[in-house]
Amino acid sequence: MSTPRLRRPRVLGLAVALLVGVAGLLPLSSPAVAGGGPGTTAVRADHVDVRHHRGHWTTVDRLVPVTTGPDDDIDLELDTRLYVPDRASRAHPQPAILMTHGFGLTKTSAEVVSTARFFAAHGYVVLTYTSSGFGESGGCVTLQSADYDVKSARQLIDKVLEPRRDVLHDGKGAVVGTIGGSYGGGIQLPLAAADHRIRTSVVGRTWNNLIYSLDPNNRVVPGDPTGLTHGLNQQGVFKQEWTSLFYALGNTQPAMGGGDCPGAKAASQDPAEIAGASGCPGYYLALCRTYSLLSSSGDSDEEARELIRRASASTFVKQVDVPVLLVQGQSDTLFNLNDASATYRDLRRRHVPVGMIWNSGGHGGYTSQPGECEAYDGTLRTVRTMNHCYLSLRSLGWMDHWLRGTRGGRGPAFTYYRDWVRYRGHGPDDEQYAAAGRFPLARHATTFTLSGTDRLARSARKAAAGSASFLNPDGGEPAAYSETSNFSGPASDPSSADVPPSEVEGQFAAFTTKRLRHRVDAVGIPSARLRITNTNTQDMVFFAKVYDVARDGSATLVHRLIAPVRVPAAAVGKPVRIRLAGFAHRFRKGHAVRLVLCSTDQTSYNSKVADVLTVATGTGSTFTLPGRVRRR
Repeated sequence: MSTPRLRRPRVLGLAVALLVGVAGLLPLSSPAVAGGGPGTTAVRADHVDVRHHRGHWTTVDRLVPVTTGPDDDIDLELDTRLYVPDRASRAHPQPAILMTHGFGLTKTSAEVVSTARFFAAHGYVVLTYTSSGFGESGGCVTLQSADYDVKSARQLIDKVLEPRRDVLHDGKGAVVGTIGGSYGGGIQLPLAAADHRIRTSVVGRTWNNLIYSLDPNNRVVPGDPTGLTHGLNQQGVFKQEWTSLFYALGNTQPAMGGGDCPGAKAASQDPAEIAGASGCPGYYLALCRTYSLLSSSGDSDEEARELIRRASASTFVKQVDVPVLLVQGQSDTLFNLNDASATYRDLRRRHVPVGMIWNSGGHGGYTSQPGECEAYDGTLRTVRTMNHCYLSLRSLGWMDHWLRGTRGGRGPAFTYYRDWVRYRGHGPDDEQYAAAGRFPLARHATTFTLSGTDRLARSARKAAAGSASFLNPDGGEPAAYSETSNFSGPASDPSSADVPPSEVEGQFAAFTTKRLRHRVDAVGIPSARLRITNTNTQDMVFFAKVYDVARDGSATLVHRLIAPVRVPAAAVGKPVRIRLAGFAHRFRKGHAVRLVLCSTDQTSYNSKVADVLTVATGTGSTFTLPGRVRRR
């Protein structure tokens, strides 16, 4: 049998990865664009409209005071920029769009400026702002929480958009849509649930439940038929590298002149906040405590979970009744396709209009493909360019449909990028995106049975009973390598050649199909039912992933995706159902599909206690691929 490549020595430690990630933030997130680009000047103005003109819109910069916090006792100012198109007037009011930025950025980042200009050029009044804790805005980083950021955003609508007669109004007030990605996507559904003036949202590369995203557990809790009700598991597997990067970046903001968290803590007159300001200068104490707890023990507690729930779309999705377009990257290891799929499912089963796009990239340094224009890849784009791109036109069509009543802009229920199809045009990339009327796709999935020690059998009757065991080493090291989570790319060192994923001998079990007689387009979320046990009487932790094995035996980890699983000790011995990370991938004729179960990963907090895991094969142990494998 052909096994995954053996592990290479770890190139960079976590501490170095953190430094590389923070130092490389601007390439990830986008070069800052002072003042919105050539020909304009950014002017800080307290309650004074300072106007610049460029093209067919005018910009207005203003610091807007808001009062926020769980007890409505925190006063700060948010740095805003309003784009007013020439066609907006009292006689011809236009719908408005509200947008904020990705983590560590500001209102002048490329993603915000490009998007705002694009919509302003199409007649929308666009209000952009810098979230609290960043740039010229005051306060601490609060993870788009309903108790902080949502309250602040509602006041921006009250104070900036609501009074304007050139903004379209109806019986509910100002007509507002929202757009944004990552951190700027996380606020949108909690805001839509809280403010009836939000009429639609275009939500990019963001989380459904922040507990699942930062402390994931792909174990399906009994009673959850879809396996997408994230947050039901009490404990997960801490996503250490990604979370540590963002935690470090948030704490650098005061030193970089971003926000004024130390000032906000001092103003609170809370002795604990003031005392902790030096060790955690970018966040309030509760978030500092949550990170410390997870990074030191790998466990959370109810206080930490409740804090994160208040910053999660899943907590508020039942109150969302406006149309939502979800755009999620296929190669995103921070917020994966399961995040968007969970939100899609929650909205669709309540008959809320919803669409979903699986685009090519995601967090981790991926650039948009030609003709695609994914807004959050750090590229400053012109309006002319975005007028000829698939994702920007889909977003515009969605806004036009729901905010202007323009027919035809809603688009398909589900589209997904196919990297196995060649882009042949010079305009919107339509040919690489396939469309479907629903998700999951109405096509046959294929269920294999784990067989013997290393096979996936197409027929359950021909599967041989057996078992395969693998070790979790004492201390959790050495660990398997899937990627180095950072802002520039998945390789250990972004300046060097890419380092492929690898497994550690003795620390994984691999099960492989026969060579495929026909190509298989697998689009959806794989699943498995495993009879797996461990020996150390504690929670059982492992990682599940799918490889594409080529004719020459080389194995490629599909989109570098992993599915962390943590089974409570009390549930060990019962069959374990899991949902792996979703993907869209073509397995070519002559290739094979491989399921790998391993004990560790360098991206995550690994169990520190030595353990031996054993998976039983034969009847009752299955793996389901979201694609039809033909027998002949």
